[in-house]
Amino acid sequence: MTVAEPIAFHQCLSCGAIDAACIDTCAKCLETNMARIEVAGTGTLASWTTIRKPPLRFKADGVYHVAVVDLDCGIRVTGRLLHEEGDLIGERVIAVPCAADSHASPTFRVWRDA
Repeated sequence: MTVAEPIAFHQCLSCGAIDAACIDTCAKCLETNMARIEVAGTGTLASWTTIRKPPLRFKADGVYHVAVVDLDCGIRVTGRLLHEEGDLIGERVIAVPCAADSHASPTFRVWRDA
């Protein structure tokens, strides 16, 4: 069985709002009582696209894929997609480890039972 990588967020301890950015102040209630949380990196592929002409920052990556994922915890995130022929919108995805120096967003792949 494959285990999904956890994904880190920041949650306001005052109102419960969750934010993907590393912030000190809650955008919802303006309190400064934030804590780092981790959620399971499992969800559903909502959309994806192929980046054929990457920005200069990612030029060395060449062509890559970006996904929009609806996590099981109710949060929608974007991240890299390790796309394979036949991947479809609506399929289950899991977050997988990626090189620490590549990018800050999570990396996903479609969950295929072995």
